Amino acid sequence: MSLRPVPRGAGHIISCMITSQNVTRKIREIGHSLYLELWPNTGSTVVLFYPGSLSSPWQYRSFLRALHTAGLSVAALHLTGHGINCHAASFSFSDLLQDGLYAERWLRYEGYAPIVVCGHSQGGILTLAHASSSTTIDAAFPITGVLPQTAEAIKLTRFFPLIQQRQALERCIASLARLFPRLPIPIQAYLSMRKILAAAHETVCHRQRIRLTYPLIFLDSLFRAEVSPKLNCPLYFFSAPDDALFTPDIILRTYSRLEAPLRKLVWLPKGGHLAVMNPSISCFTAETIACACANMGLPLHRRKL
Repeated sequence: MSLRPVPRGAGHIISCMITSQNVTRKIREIGHSLYLELWPNTGSTVVLFYPGSLSSPWQYRSFLRALHTAGLSVAALHLTGHGINCHAASFSFSDLLQDGLYAERWLRYEGYAPIVVCGHSQGGILTLAHASSSTTIDAAFPITGVLPQTAEAIKLTRFFPLIQQRQALERCIASLARLFPRLPIPIQAYLSMRKILAAAHETVCHRQRIRLTYPLIFLDSLFRAEVSPKLNCPLYFFSAPDDALFTPDIILRTYSRLEAPLRKLVWLPKGGHLAVMNPSISCFTAETIACACANMGLPLHRRKL
């Protein structure tokens, strides 16, 4: 998958909402719209951020603020059907990836560069997909992730007992998705909330505009997605050692499959799957990303306090 050029006049701003630290812009492609939350920091590297399952930038306020404080600019995605966008919209894994790829093109058209990509959980999977699709991204920082076509992906889900029948399971889900594409599926139907919440402490997560379900067509597309393990940029792969969902075994097996010009595995201080929503751990993660960018010669702009 390659990046298409943004035609002159495309991606124009439709609306703009400003807070004390960021501006939320709605940009438009033919038949498609996207909200991008910008935390500008003049002259610095831009972090294009993919939120995790069901969520939006509102659920990652402490992490986005920490990235900004560490000297980086931030462009956080309100993906199709998430956050500010209409939650009734139907979408696939490919649609969410195209959101990010289009956002990268729009940022470059508007003069933002260099750009690195980052995401948490499902956003980490999208980060890997983005870094293997784009030839112009400068680095990738997934905070947990997996290649969806591998056995490790089904181990994350409640369908693990059917791992030997994965193809039959996928055919069954695909058949149902053709009949009922918009059927709402709660995340508890395929992921364990106990594992998601295990070891979480001092987590700050706003509930504003969070999704409660996904359309069945998305679950079908996620099961059938294939992400290349060959990344076109340096990779810093983050995970918490006490994550009960993306366990260390899953992370190590995933990491061993990934190929990149530079590859590093970074273990976070504890905090489980939601470690990056802990303010102190989000600061550690943001500072690590900023240091990695500096080591690669990418610009930072720390503001004087």
